[in-house]
Amino acid sequence: MDELNRDGLSWIARFMMFADRSAWDRYAAMNPGYLPGYVMPRAPRGKPLQAASNLLFWLWAYDDLECDEVVGRKSVDDHILQLSDLARVVETPDAPTPANPFLAALTDLRRQVSEVASPVQVARWAASMQAYFMANVAAAIQRIQGVVPTLDTYVAQRIHSGAVKPTLMLLDVADGYEVPASELETPAVWALNEMVCTLVGWDNDLLTYHKEVMRGGADHNLVTVLAEAEGCSITDAVASAVRMREQVMALYLRLYDQVHATASPELRRYLAGLSSWIRGHLDWGMTTIRYRDPEAGSDLPDDLAARPEHVSPEPLPISSVAWWWDTLDTARTPSAAGVGR
Repeated sequence: MDELNRDGLSWIARFMMFADRSAWDRYAAMNPGYLPGYVMPRAPRGKPLQAASNLLFWLWAYDDLECDEVVGRKSVDDHILQLSDLARVVETPDAPTPANPFLAALTDLRRQVSEVASPVQVARWAASMQAYFMANVAAAIQRIQGVVPTLDTYVAQRIHSGAVKPTLMLLDVADGYEVPASELETPAVWALNEMVCTLVGWDNDLLTYHKEVMRGGADHNLVTVLAEAEGCSITDAVASAVRMREQVMALYLRLYDQVHATASPELRRYLAGLSSWIRGHLDWGMTTIRYRDPEAGSDLPDDLAARPEHVSPEPLPISSVAWWWDTLDTARTPSAAGVGR
């Protein structure tokens, strides 16, 4: 992780994105390279793992500098136009290097990915990046309109806005294999992908709520959305968010076992990578200075439950994700109460 962190910081520093030394110091202090170590622990050292890690370095910088703090610093129109340019970068091989530092870094990252991944893997990654940019367009419009999205809208957006799916599309690249399309594109595996994106996104919302409130950017956070939707206090909204999270986690564990039972060796490696993302993000998030900031008065948990407890097996009443439960073959999987890790 130290090597990933050192090399990733050296790479991102080449593009001069940060306005001043304090911004750079804040970014570097969170040790961004430790996250890929936690979420891709089986990947061997080398260019594929570093390329997958550099994606996370780029995403952290872009999220902090161009998304979270965009209002008041640049127009939403300019932000959306930039997102369109970024979307073009990921689909274009051998593009000239742009002057904009974020576009230039992404152009270089796209080159790195193409050097270590198959054309199919590059296309999967590019498509998932496109969805991430579209989610950012929606969030930018909602912010300028002063709108807190509905729960269903937010849950659907959060699958992509956290940029987890592009990292999932590089799990096999970093580890030196390729998941066959006949397995990766099945509804059950895609539901698992979306659940990982959701679980990591909601965990991130819970970890970052205090930071976002202090910096004025908590309108796109599950806690805020639930408080608005249910007309409840923040404390009650946090409790609702945790219950929702555990309901999805219980489904994930059941569907994981179902898919794993008949999966190829490649798909089983990929499934292990999905689970590492859920736990690795928590392990990193509860220790990084990005979230555990003594000056911000943050109070994060020190341990994790062994498994979800007392969780309803019914689908969440959210239309955009209710189909996840339809992929579960209840005749072949244990009850939620009996599932553990």
